[in-house]
Amino acid sequence: MNGKVTSGLWAACMLAATATAEAGCSRTIEVPMAPVGLSVSFDGDRSGGIYPTLLREIGVAAGCEFQIQRVPRARLQRMFESGQADLLLPASASPSREGDGEFVPLVQVRASLVTLTHEGPVPRSLAELIAQPGLKLAVVRGFNFGPAYEGAVAALRRQKRLVEESNVAGVARALRQGLAQGTVMTASIFIGTLLGETELAPLVKQMRVEPLDELGWSESGVYLSRHTLNEADRRHLRQLFTQMARSGRVWQLLNDGHPPGSLGSSIRPLP
Repeated sequence: MNGKVTSGLWAACMLAATATAEAGCSRTIEVPMAPVGLSVSFDGDRSGGIYPTLLREIGVAAGCEFQIQRVPRARLQRMFESGQADLLLPASASPSREGDGEFVPLVQVRASLVTLTHEGPVPRSLAELIAQPGLKLAVVRGFNFGPAYEGAVAALRRQKRLVEESNVAGVARALRQGLAQGTVMTASIFIGTLLGETELAPLVKQMRVEPLDELGWSESGVYLSRHTLNEADRRHLRQLFTQMARSGRVWQLLNDGHPPGSLGSSIRPLP
């Protein structure tokens, strides 16, 4: 699609696409969110970034009200599991979440090893990373990139080679201070966080991104709570998010919100 399409036009398109669907949601949808790169940001109580924008456009188009609340990243998963959240967004697909929510894919992502001017051999796999006793990994509590990632994190935790932070900025500071030598996450999240923090922005030039054998492309999107949402609301929200992904709007928001050329190795549209 050429050029930028205004949110108003997209809302009109969405409204037309959902004209035969149920009108609106039965109640306000509770969406706790944590700052994450350029995807989710907060200025006081006001949310911004790619995914809050997506929710606002869906709300206008389909008559659903989303109540966004800022919470620490580490609390999000617990809130979703305990029925205190209707949506988990953005979230990587993970078997461990299937009992609590229904997954709707929006894009494909790939987590990679991110280092800052790391000296010595760079691991090409999680297995090689674990086999390097002098390498510590910094991670964000609550991030999940699938079973292989979960297994590596658990192994490094047992070996006391894991630095766990509450957010991506904390991970970046741990790398800068030499408390850890690398992190594993979607590179665009790391870049977005650095660009949003004046003190951390110079680190962008030092970034090195390497794919890891066990972490290929996977899906990222939104989980719809099986605990709090009734079937009608889940069906309605499933349709809305699916239409936004298929129409290309999610991918356009991601491209518009990130520096040119920064998404190629870490995010791509659904096939």
